[in-house]
Amino acid sequence: MHSIFRRTPLRSGLAVALTAAMATLAQAQTDEADAQQVVVTASRSDTRLQDMPLHTTVITQAEIRQSPSQTLDQLLRNAPGLLLPGAPAYTTDPTGHNIKLRGMDKKVLVLVDGVPVLDPFYGTVQWFKLPLSAIERVEIVRGGGSSLWGNLAVGGVINIVSKRPKDQQGSFSLAAGSQHTLSAAVSQDWRLSDTLAVNVAADRFSSDGYDNTPPELRAAYWPGRGPSSATASNLRLGLFFKPAAGVDGYARVGFHEQNETIGGYAWGANRQRSPDGQAGLNWRLGGTSRLAATLYAQSVNFDKFNGAGCYAAATYACGAAVSGAGASAVQQAADTLQYASSHDLNTYRERGGSLVYTRRFDADLAGWLSEWQAGLDLRRLAGEDAQSSYRTPTAALPAALRIQRSNFGGGAQAFTGVFSQFKLNPSDALEVTLSARADRYTSRDGVALQTNYSNLAAPVESPASGGPVPGSSKQAFDPSLSARYAFSPSLALRASAYKAFRAPGLNNLFRSFGSSSISIANPLLEPETLVGEEVGADWKGRGWTVGATLFRADVKNVVATYAITAATPVPAAVQAICGAGYAGVANAACPGTVSFYTNGQDQRAAGVELDARWALSDALRLGAYLVQTATHYTRTVTGDPTGVQLALVPRRVAGANAAWQAGAGWTLNAELRFNSDMTLSSLTLNPPLRQGGYAVVNLGAGYRISPALEVSGSLVNAGDKRYTDSSASNPQGVSQALPRSLSVGLRGRW
Repeated sequence: MHSIFRRTPLRSGLAVALTAAMATLAQAQTDEADAQQVVVTASRSDTRLQDMPLHTTVITQAEIRQSPSQTLDQLLRNAPGLLLPGAPAYTTDPTGHNIKLRGMDKKVLVLVDGVPVLDPFYGTVQWFKLPLSAIERVEIVRGGGSSLWGNLAVGGVINIVSKRPKDQQGSFSLAAGSQHTLSAAVSQDWRLSDTLAVNVAADRFSSDGYDNTPPELRAAYWPGRGPSSATASNLRLGLFFKPAAGVDGYARVGFHEQNETIGGYAWGANRQRSPDGQAGLNWRLGGTSRLAATLYAQSVNFDKFNGAGCYAAATYACGAAVSGAGASAVQQAADTLQYASSHDLNTYRERGGSLVYTRRFDADLAGWLSEWQAGLDLRRLAGEDAQSSYRTPTAALPAALRIQRSNFGGGAQAFTGVFSQFKLNPSDALEVTLSARADRYTSRDGVALQTNYSNLAAPVESPASGGPVPGSSKQAFDPSLSARYAFSPSLALRASAYKAFRAPGLNNLFRSFGSSSISIANPLLEPETLVGEEVGADWKGRGWTVGATLFRADVKNVVATYAITAATPVPAAVQAICGAGYAGVANAACPGTVSFYTNGQDQRAAGVELDARWALSDALRLGAYLVQTATHYTRTVTGDPTGVQLALVPRRVAGANAAWQAGAGWTLNAELRFNSDMTLSSLTLNPPLRQGGYAVVNLGAGYRISPALEVSGSLVNAGDKRYTDSSASNPQGVSQALPRSLSVGLRGRW
C-alpha cells in the first residue's frame, strides 16, 4: 500500500495544513440522528445506513435543497470517491457522460428506485431525466455490487430515490442564473382515497451555456465554435395504490426530451426523445416475508449531429490542415464555413423486470440466520446506429453535407440473473452478509455494414462491406462476503470481499463510426471482471462521526481501443470492413487510422477514503473528506505503459463544507473541493498533457420567507478558476469546466 500514499507536492504549506485538517473531518454521510432512520434500498434488503458493511453515503433531501449545484452530476462531484467533470453534462456530448469511482471508468450502476437509468446503447448516465426537483435522496454504495445487481455494478451502485406523494401537496421551483440558465418545476399530489394517490410533475431546463474552449485558442483552432447550450424537459405521471391490506404498488410513465447544441455549431445538435415507464408491487406475507416485483421499459430516439467549422478564404480553402501553431492571422480574419462532420440516428429499446422474495427470521427459531433473500432479474436491450460521415468542404466542392462513408451497426443483448443473500448474526455485535449471483447474457442479431462514397460533387456509392457478425453467450458468478463488528455503540469495524463484472455495451459490440479515422466494433469482446476487497472503521461521538476505508480492486480484460498497424494482427471484424489485406495503411475502404476494441489490459486501483461530520452546535455543522487513489494498468496491449497513474484520476481529492443556520430564517452553505494534478491525455503522448492542482469554492444561501416559501442563491466556482478535468489529446482540445456562475431561485409548496 505504500504507493497509495506517495506524496503529490502541493503549492503551499497552507494547502498542506488544509488537507491534513480535512483528513480528520469529512463529508457527511448523514448526521447521527438521521442515520437511525435512513434505510439504504440499494442494499436490496433495506439495511439501515449505520449498519452498512460497505462505505455508503446518503445525500439527504435537505442537503440536495441547500446545495449550490443546479444539476445532479454537479451535486455528485462532492461525494467522496466519485469523479465527474467540472463541465456540466448539458454542455458535453451525451455519448461521453460518465462517472469514475475509485479511479475506475464506466464501473457504476446508476438506478432510479432500483431501475437502471443508463443509456441502453452507450451505457452513459441519462442525466437529463434526473432533475433535482424530483429526487428525495441519493444512495451511494461503493464496492462491487454485482452479487446483488449484476452487470455494471463493478465499482459501486448509485440509487436515486424519487419523491412520493404527500397527501394533497403541491410544490414548485424557479431558478435563473448565469449563461441565461433557467429552470422550472411543478409537482402536484392528489390523494383520491385511502387506497389511491396520483402525482403529476413537469420540469424544464435551458441554458445558453458557455464556450468551453480556452479564449487564446478559439480563433486559431476552432473557427465558428461557440457556447454549448441545451434544453431538457420531463413530464411524469405516477399512480400509487394500496388495493388490499399488506399490498402496495405504483405505476409511473414519463416522457423526456433533451436537445444539446455542442460547440454552438449549426450542425451540432444532439436531440433525444425517450418515453419510459415502470411499475412495482409489494406483498407483505404475514409479518416476516415480502415479495416485490418490478417492471420497466424505455425507448430512445437519438438524432445526433457532430458539427465543425473551417476558414473559407481562398488562401486557406476548407479542407487544408491547420498547422501546429494554429491558423495564421490572415486565416483568422477570413469568413468561416460550418458543416457537419457526421450524423447518427440511434434507435434503441430496453425492457426489464425483477422479482425478489425476502424472509426475516426470529433468532430463537433460526439461530444465526436473521434474513434471507432470493431474486430474479431480467433485462433486454436492442438497438441500432446509422451513421453518415461527411467530407470537409473545399473551395472546389463547398457542400456542407457531402457524404464520405456510412456505417450501420446494431444488435441485441439479453441478461438473466438470479441471486441470493443471507444475513447472519453470530452475536449481537457481529453481522455477516453473504450474497452470490449467477448471470448469463447473450449478444445476438448483430450486423456491421460500411459503405464508401467517391470524392465527387455527386458521390458514387461503392459496394458495402461487412455483414452479420457473430453472437456470443457468457456466464458470470459473483459472490460477496461482508462483515460488520460493533466493538461498542461508538466504534465499529467492517470488511468486505467481492467479485463483479461489466459486459461490453451495444456500442462496443456493434457500432463502427468515424470519418478521417474510424473505430470498428468487436462483437467478441469479453466481460470486464473485478476482484476487490476493503476494510473500514466508523467512529462516532457526541455530535461527530469519522469514517475510514481502505480499498483495492483488480480489474481484468478492461475494454479499450488500439490502433491497427502492420505490426499487429488484423482481427476478422476489421478485415470484414476494411478488407483482408488491410494493415493500417489507407485503402479504398478504410483510412490509415483504424482503431479496434480489445480486452488486452488489466487495471489495479487502490486507495483510502476518509470522511466525517462535526456538529459544533444545532446551528453549525462542518464536514470534510480526503480520498487518495492510485490506479494503473498492470497489463496492456494498447501501447500504454504499466505502473503509471491513469489519465483523469488525480491522486488526491479533498473537500470541505459548512452549513450554518444563521437565524431569522437564513441558511448559509460553503463548499471547497481540491484536486491534485493529473494527466488529461493518453499516457502515450510525449509529453502527456497535464492539469495542475486546483481548488473550487461554491457558496449558497437560503432565506425562508414562510414555512411554505423560500428564496435561494448560489455562486458556483466563486473564484472563477479556469481548469479542466476532461480528456484531451492536445492543448487545443482542452474543454474548460464551468466558470463563475450565479443563480437565484424560489421554492414553494401548498
